[in-house]
Amino acid sequence: MVVVLAVAVVLLLTLAAVAFRSANIASPTPPPQPPKSDGPTLYQAIASVNRSLENLTGGPWALFSIYGIAAQGPYSPNVESYPSENRTVNACQAQFNGLSLWNGTIPVFNGSLYSGTAPFWQFGFYSNASKEVLLATDVLGAVRVYPPFSPIQVSRSCYPWYDLGNPEDWVQELSPFLPNSPAVAQSALNAISQDWFNQNSPITEIFTTGPGVFDGLGDLGGGAGVIFERCGLSDVTGIQPLVLWGESLQGTDGSYSIETTNCALLNHPYFAGYGTYDLISVPPNETTFSKTAQFQASFQVAMVEHNNSAPTVYDGWGLANWMTSMNLTTSSGQRLPLGTSTCDTWVASVADCFANSSGWFTVVLSASGEWINSYGALANGTAGWSEPVTALVSHQQLVIVCPDSWNITGDVLNVTSTVPTSTVNGSFNL
Repeated sequence: MVVVLAVAVVLLLTLAAVAFRSANIASPTPPPQPPKSDGPTLYQAIASVNRSLENLTGGPWALFSIYGIAAQGPYSPNVESYPSENRTVNACQAQFNGLSLWNGTIPVFNGSLYSGTAPFWQFGFYSNASKEVLLATDVLGAVRVYPPFSPIQVSRSCYPWYDLGNPEDWVQELSPFLPNSPAVAQSALNAISQDWFNQNSPITEIFTTGPGVFDGLGDLGGGAGVIFERCGLSDVTGIQPLVLWGESLQGTDGSYSIETTNCALLNHPYFAGYGTYDLISVPPNETTFSKTAQFQASFQVAMVEHNNSAPTVYDGWGLANWMTSMNLTTSSGQRLPLGTSTCDTWVASVADCFANSSGWFTVVLSASGEWINSYGALANGTAGWSEPVTALVSHQQLVIVCPDSWNITGDVLNVTSTVPTSTVNGSFNL
């Protein structure tokens, strides 16, 4: 069986770029004994999910897509680049409204990469009888199965697999079935020195096979794959290493590719001109209730290439919340006090976010209104985000919350960058 690992190379100012570079990796070191587990292996997760599918109508359900994620720090896949960023993140987030590749922060992995375990697994299934697909997740042993959809419905809405084609063909790629994730992890890690991982820690280990989801990471057919990368981790940006490992279903013929990738739009002439993120909003709508004023506006994440005539792209990838800071100022430039968010965890409705009498804060909602994150004063006295890492993409909504006794008409919420590698400009005029 031949492993087919397809890697897309795309331009920096349209989609996430993968810059191919050679690298020398020292002799591998033996794995630590014994490897520490954190979450289920592939076989354990798929067994749990299969039990949940036994009584589901429309089957039998055959596996065609696997993503297992073991991230050594706060990690959100929705910071990665998708073929259609805002469409995929926003629509998939609404359609699969739970922890998935498009929602929230993946649980931090505290085990050994050699263990082949992961706290998060996401599977795609196809039924040749009903001609439907469904998605299921295992998060630290808790299984969730989403309602099935026709492939056409799914691709027209949230676009979860950019190269889905005929799912039945992908099902055949898993025959015989994959080796278990511990064996695949050990094969990959035995080919790469521990020194390399020590130098690039923290890192994210992704087990995958099937049609591609993320730009630049490609499809994997006829084999098992492991991706080692840093993009999507909190506090990681700029140019980062990327290792792609693939092996046959029989566990032989393994090989890897060592590359680098940019995690966001870079603030230097990497290709042509300078790139910035511009947050462009529509005029906000004001709502008042219970001594609370809320100003809600949707926004675009525009990718702007300076010193070039290329058009602005309103579908910016790679912009993580932690890369931005916010200040609310009066028309004369005076900063207003920042308060602690009253909804720093998930809430059913933004109406549950009441004003803090000591200052303003903001809430980020998805395009369909689900709570994603909030920005305000933290317990340590600094300003920051309640969730460590989520994406900012076009058509999300920003809500400014303050006491209704404040007159902030004419004030401006300014958004700036917290990192030297990327520039962020944005203003919300009230």
